[in-house]
Amino acid sequence: MAERPIGLTDYVSPEVERERIRTTLYRADASARGVVAAACSQTWSERELALYREDGYLAMEGVLSADEIASAKAALSDLARRGPTGDGVEFQEEPYYSAGGRDDRVGDPELRVRVIRNYCDAEPRLAALAAHPHVRCLVDALIGEGHALLQATALLKPAYHGAEKPWHQDAAYFDQWPIDGVVGVWIALDRATVENGCMQLVPGTHRGGPVRHYHLRDCQIEDARVAVERAVVVPLAPGGALFFSALLHHGTPPNSGPESRRALQFHYKAAQCRTQSFDEHAALFDDDGAYAGCRVWELGPDRPRATPGGTRSRAAPGAGPQRLPARGRP
Repeated sequence: MAERPIGLTDYVSPEVERERIRTTLYRADASARGVVAAACSQTWSERELALYREDGYLAMEGVLSADEIASAKAALSDLARRGPTGDGVEFQEEPYYSAGGRDDRVGDPELRVRVIRNYCDAEPRLAALAAHPHVRCLVDALIGEGHALLQATALLKPAYHGAEKPWHQDAAYFDQWPIDGVVGVWIALDRATVENGCMQLVPGTHRGGPVRHYHLRDCQIEDARVAVERAVVVPLAPGGALFFSALLHHGTPPNSGPESRRALQFHYKAAQCRTQSFDEHAALFDDDGAYAGCRVWELGPDRPRATPGGTRSRAAPGAGPQRLPARGRP
C-alpha cells in the first residue's frame, strides 16, 4: 500500500460499508453520553481533574463566545475559498470529491473541504483562538504552565460524504516525550451530534499506553481491538470543547446527513516535552520489529511498516525513503 500523508485518508467507503461502520464501530445514538459540564467555568475543579486522570478527557460547553465562533467560521470560509497560496496552509478535499464523486446537493466548493491545517501564521483570527486565554488556562491545569502549541487543525466533516476518522491515539502521530505530555482540545463550531459525527471515545484507554496502529482505512487501531461497547459519545453545542489525552482511544463516524460539522483542534505539549528519536517512537509502536505507528518515518528493510497479522509492509522496489516532517499531525 502506498504511503499516505500523515493524518489524512484517501479512502472512500462504499455506502454499505459506511453504514456498517456507523452502526457497528461507533455508538449510533446518544444513549451512552460522555460527561459534559453544562456551564463554562474558568478552571477545573479537583473532582474534574481526578476524572481526567481516570477517564482521559473532560468536556465543557461555552468555552468560545458566539462572536468567537462566528469569527472562526468566517476565517475558515476565507481560507477554504482562497485555497493554497504558498503560505504553508495545508488543505485536504473530502476523499469522495477528490476521487471524482459528484453531488448536486453540494454546490459550494467550501463544503467539500475535509481538513485545513498549519493556519496560525496565515490567519490571525484562528491564531488568536489557539492562544485563547481561557483555553490555555484550562490546559495549564492538565499539563502544567509553560506548555506550547504543537498543532493547529480544522476538522470539517462535510454533509452527506464526510469520511470516518477511524479509532486511533493521537500519540501515534506525535514525536513527543513524555508521551502523556500532550493534550488535544477539540472545539465545536457547529452543533456536533451523533448524526453528523461528534467525537466518540473510550474512557480510561489512555491508561493502557500506546497500542499498535495499522494503515487500513486510515492509520488506525484495528477494528476488532476497539472497545466499542465501552465507548461514549460527546455531543457539543457550538463553542463547546473536549479536552483529551493524546493516548485516549477516539474516533468520529461517517457523516451521511445534511448537516456539516466544523471543528477546530489544537494540541499542546507540556513544557518538559522533548522530541523523540525514531527508535524511541518506534519502540512504543512496535510489532515484532515492524513499525506500528502513524508517523512517516524513513522506513526500510530493517524497519518496515507493520500490517495486521504480522505481515510486514515494505517500500516498493526503487521507492525513495519516507522522510519525517518536522512534526507528526493527526
